[in-house]
Amino acid sequence: MPDAHMHKLKLFGFTKSLREAPLTLTTLASMVPSGHHITIVDGSIDPIPMDYKADIVAISCITGTCRQGYVLADHFRHKGSYVVIGGVHASILPDEAQEHADTVIVGPAEFSWPTFLTDYSSEKQKKRYGSIDCYHDDVLRDVPLPRRDLQRNSGYTLPATVQATRGCKHRCDFCCVNAVWPRFVKRPIADVIRDISSLPGKRMVFNDVSLVDDVEYAKELFRAMIPLRKHWGGLATVLVVKDDELVDLMMRSGCKYLLLGFESGNQGVLKDIAKGFNHAINYHEVVDKLHAHDITIQGCFVFGFDHDTEDVFESTVATVDDLGIDIPRYSIYTPYPGTPLFERLQSEGRIISLNWNNYDTMHVVFQPKLMTPERLYDGFKWSYKQTFKIPRIARRTMWNGRHPSVINFVGNLAYRIFVRRLYREERFARPFMP
Repeated sequence: MPDAHMHKLKLFGFTKSLREAPLTLTTLASMVPSGHHITIVDGSIDPIPMDYKADIVAISCITGTCRQGYVLADHFRHKGSYVVIGGVHASILPDEAQEHADTVIVGPAEFSWPTFLTDYSSEKQKKRYGSIDCYHDDVLRDVPLPRRDLQRNSGYTLPATVQATRGCKHRCDFCCVNAVWPRFVKRPIADVIRDISSLPGKRMVFNDVSLVDDVEYAKELFRAMIPLRKHWGGLATVLVVKDDELVDLMMRSGCKYLLLGFESGNQGVLKDIAKGFNHAINYHEVVDKLHAHDITIQGCFVFGFDHDTEDVFESTVATVDDLGIDIPRYSIYTPYPGTPLFERLQSEGRIISLNWNNYDTMHVVFQPKLMTPERLYDGFKWSYKQTFKIPRIARRTMWNGRHPSVINFVGNLAYRIFVRRLYREERFARPFMP
């Protein structure tokens, strides 16, 4: 898995990701028949051993890491390994990935990876496996326990990751989730509880992109989790606060942290990006209710919408302060391939870079409507710098009138480190590259 250049801490040659461990490779490793040697390498925390000799090299890529992935694929093919590429980007642009791979897996790999392994063992492997929508119904069955013994747990702040659902019922124009997982599916709750019960320690995280889309399923899951006495975090929409019982069950099941996509406070923006449901909720109500249940909020805001003028940066920083967001996060509006946004901006001739390295929500790859690309990028960096100044961090972590939170402190520390990288590293020196 190539380096995603996400938030990490480096000290004396040791790298620790300030994020949760991915599930893709550990889950697929659990589907490999016994008797085979498996090595998992996450380039975000460890160097990839370029001289490693392997019969099969499997690479999972998102758009922002695909060029690194292609370099790795070409290298290992040249050394004689059989290379398989999968992941989000390969599922959306399989023909592109095929230029660098012996086999491309499209869509959820747990369906096609075992078939590929069987074919490979009999020398009947194909160039392409899988499809985007390969579910027969809305239940995701028979997912085995991940091989967590193969990952370097010390490399992650949260090594214990679980998935209960896949997909999302919403259709935000910038999100590629529906391009890869068009159907919202749920795992049997007994399987999820089995996974959670197998985890050592008290802390865990759900990597579902929208854990509570099916409210009744979520309630049943949280009731089953209460006796396990875990502390957990995950992703949700602001709609979570519309159901008091749901929020109460989340707290009782151990929820300590939620990432919420506020995106913008402009109603016109929310309507344009197909996220109008956000405006039905008062953002102060969201924050106050979750804080009352002792749940830390990471609030996400995006810059570069067609309604955004140059005053959006200052107003958003002020909104973050006013709402009392615990861990603010900013992104640049990014037209990922396969999304309605990509199709629209491409038809309008506004995509100015197809360098996939910069498709990471931290670079400008399109022409904004009401400002220059340079102004959008400068405003994005300015907002981060202002938000993570020491007095503001202190206000969020120590003087917020609530109990001190380790999650809050670590989250603000991670973004404080990121701001330094944003202003110092060469890869952030220019807003875009062709």
